[in-house]
Amino acid sequence: MTEKQADKLVEDIMEDSILYIKLFNNELIHLGDRDFMKTFSWLILIESYDNPSISGLGKKLRLAKSQMTGKIDQLANDGLIKRIPDEKDRRILRVKLTPYGHSFIKTSRNPIEENMKQLLSSLNFEEIEELKKSIETIKNIVLKIMDANKG
Repeated sequence: MTEKQADKLVEDIMEDSILYIKLFNNELIHLGDRDFMKTFSWLILIESYDNPSISGLGKKLRLAKSQMTGKIDQLANDGLIKRIPDEKDRRILRVKLTPYGHSFIKTSRNPIEENMKQLLSSLNFEEIEELKKSIETIKNIVLKIMDANKG
């Protein structure tokens, strides 16, 4: 592949990625303000990493400690998460969803899923399946890139 071809591919990927982000952001944002979607995303992330350490979560997100501290403080002040000391090393703080945090995820999923169904309603089953497979492919490639660029 020539440098010109590689540059064109990167440009196309960037344009497509921005299009997807705009589409889903514009369609889902009316469920609440941006803070709602950000909070939901953070809680899903914390849930998926099963009580991650704050620093470990920051590394995965590639966020500075100051950025992590502010968001963790906000989520804790809202009663959605709590900080817990690591069982093996008390210097390490982990974050855990509170019952209210779990409830927030559960009650937030339904309107988001309904909105996604509405968004995809113009597609037939085969197109939705193709979209699902394509998103899975993109996810796997992004995870591979992230693994290759670890520290």
